Amino acid sequence: MNVVVEANELVRTLTIEDEGEKVKNLVEEVVKEISKVASVPGFRKGNVPKNIVKAKYKKEIQEEVARNYVNKFLPEILEKENLKPVTQEVYFGDVKIENDEKIVFKVSFEVAPEFELKPYEGLEVEITKLELKDEDVEKYIKNLLERNAEYQTQDKEVEEGDLVKLKYHIVSDKGEEEEDEFEAIIGSGTLRKEIEEAIKGKKASDKVELENVPLYNEKGEEIGKAKVEIQILEVKKKIVPEFNDEFVKKIGLGENVEEAKNKIREDLQKQIENIKKQEVQQKILDKIASEYDFPVPASLLEMEVQNLAQRYVQQLKSYGINPNADMLEAAREGITKTAINNIRVMFVLTKIAEKEGLTVSDEELDREIERLAQSYQTNPAEFKEYLKERNLIEGIRSDILRQKALDILTQKANIKEVEPKQENTQPEEKNG
Repeated sequence: MNVVVEANELVRTLTIEDEGEKVKNLVEEVVKEISKVASVPGFRKGNVPKNIVKAKYKKEIQEEVARNYVNKFLPEILEKENLKPVTQEVYFGDVKIENDEKIVFKVSFEVAPEFELKPYEGLEVEITKLELKDEDVEKYIKNLLERNAEYQTQDKEVEEGDLVKLKYHIVSDKGEEEEDEFEAIIGSGTLRKEIEEAIKGKKASDKVELENVPLYNEKGEEIGKAKVEIQILEVKKKIVPEFNDEFVKKIGLGENVEEAKNKIREDLQKQIENIKKQEVQQKILDKIASEYDFPVPASLLEMEVQNLAQRYVQQLKSYGINPNADMLEAAREGITKTAINNIRVMFVLTKIAEKEGLTVSDEELDREIERLAQSYQTNPAEFKEYLKERNLIEGIRSDILRQKALDILTQKANIKEVEPKQENTQPEEKNG
């Protein structure tokens, strides 16, 4: 076996030349498999002479032999040459096979960029100072009570905050009619203002009529008038529970109010600490991205751009926006810049992990796979098998390793908490 390595920036091209029994066996295996399905006029399938198969399917045989050679022997070659592709994508071509026992072909792939680590201990990081206040606890309690509020049917007049069940009948000035029933909370913005005002003060079984109610299209343009008849079917009052021992026991927050408040305070404090940690780590990642400018592999860049673009589309859709080609093109420059920064950060964290001698145990790997399986609402064992089949296990191990490196940077960072910026609410003085 003879291997010649050529380097062009991050691309490595290997010219591999080999001959002998192992090449001959690979050729025979491929010819045998193709012979089973070869279709040649005048011969039945599976009975085409090998020399005819070799002549008709010469290109296919060469490519398949090269592919099989790569699958079987490339790992050994890469280890010997101390090369590690950054992705599983390996390209081969220029395949030549002589006398069924000698093969020459090229293999190309990208490798990680080489760079020197800059000092990473004691990074200066400023974050917003966050402190838990008594009013934060009270606000949480208020929201908690609102979430546990119930609506009770009562013989009462409609007022703000009530849940009402209505039956409506609409007749447009064009003679079109529509009738249905639905529920709405008064003051939530579900009902048009003039309808809310008309039914306030009314009770169940009361009816109201509105004449010349404007009708609008999706663009907000008025397209006509209508007569609206509304019957109030049911009125429900919002009952907010009291924050007492009975309530906190019911929702599993403690045995009494004091215990519940302490637990709420602890949970809110944990949230604040998590927010602060996330801000620190994001500032560290931003700092790393700004300090390095080495080239990134095109294959990784393409993958990261696709991932970020998909997230961008999903985010827009969550806001009810269906992005078009122009919107995606406008965002492409920013997405590409973010992708480049993400890849640089990935390589830097990986190198820090190597320098620090960090490792990932099988237990840590299994815990992360189980966490991911839960987030996808799937069985951990089945999810792990899915990852194995797609060679994704090592990717998860690398993610854990990089997170460990980031945690070390966080622990060693010089963190300064600064007061939140106050917005200037005073009117500006004008000269003259």
